[in-house]
Amino acid sequence: MFSSESKEPVFPLYLCEGSMEAPKRKTIVSILSVFLLTSVIISASNAQILGGSNTVGLWHMDEIVAVEYQETTPDATGINHGTLIKAPSSPKLVEGKFDKALKFDGSNGVYVPIRFIVGFPPSPEPIYVPISTNLDIQKELRVEAWVNVEGFKDAAYNNIVVKCSRTDASSENTTRVYGLAFKSGLVEKGYPAPRGILSGFVFTDTGGFNEIVTAEPVVTLNEWIHVAFTRSLTTGMHLYVNGIEKTVKTIHGVQNPAGSIINGTEVYFGHDSEATIDEIRISNLSPESETVMAEIDIGPNLLVALVLITIIFSATLVLRRAIQMWAIRSKP
Repeated sequence: MFSSESKEPVFPLYLCEGSMEAPKRKTIVSILSVFLLTSVIISASNAQILGGSNTVGLWHMDEIVAVEYQETTPDATGINHGTLIKAPSSPKLVEGKFDKALKFDGSNGVYVPIRFIVGFPPSPEPIYVPISTNLDIQKELRVEAWVNVEGFKDAAYNNIVVKCSRTDASSENTTRVYGLAFKSGLVEKGYPAPRGILSGFVFTDTGGFNEIVTAEPVVTLNEWIHVAFTRSLTTGMHLYVNGIEKTVKTIHGVQNPAGSIINGTEVYFGHDSEATIDEIRISNLSPESETVMAEIDIGPNLLVALVLITIIFSATLVLRRAIQMWAIRSKP
């Protein structure tokens, strides 16, 4: 599902040839831009200025909260709550390393949105609604978790945490941006990735995709281990198990890639993993170098309003076009 070979994503324009004249497109985009700006202003009361703490997300994984028709697991920072993915059943609460944890079956997962992609009405430029952009760490980061592996799914990445970027609102093709995963024993482009080795990776704007793995397997089935991945601007990428740095090999790119980590659209926990995961933490190790921004919680009501207004715009365009065609054909 996740591609590591693509360049920085180029997002499609969502245009249908001949669907509307340029002035009409500009009018629609302008109206939608005003609506988005209004949404931002309305949400300003929920804005939080980031800074002060390196932690941008902390999921204890010991609670499932019902929110309308969805189930979520809270982020202790209050910003990046995760939605449980049913495939066909949701991750289950079980005994964890600390209190409870979430058990993944290899098909389900947890989804944390970063940006919502608006795919319609057609517009010259893609439109994004920011949701949790503090997860877009660009310089130095740390990703860590407690993991108890029960087995390995026959997939290149048994993911613990993976941030990725979608190419459009509906595509299944995504690009890995940063994350932490186990290898299942598959041969990848001629490199035998032994079962149970740990992987860490980043995709930068100038260095492309870069991945390191531990030189030896680190997993003993059905035992808790703490795993961590860091990226430093000076020393590059590193992997840790139970607090001890491990010897690594570079299997894609270089260990110390240049450039900034690209932005993304979402984060997943437990995707393609047969494991119980506890205490996930994502940290920005150089928050002072990041652009300070207001995190805007658009909320479910604004999201629904956004979807409804785009539907109304699209329906209006279709109706107007139909009336115009009827009028032309009705002329004597």
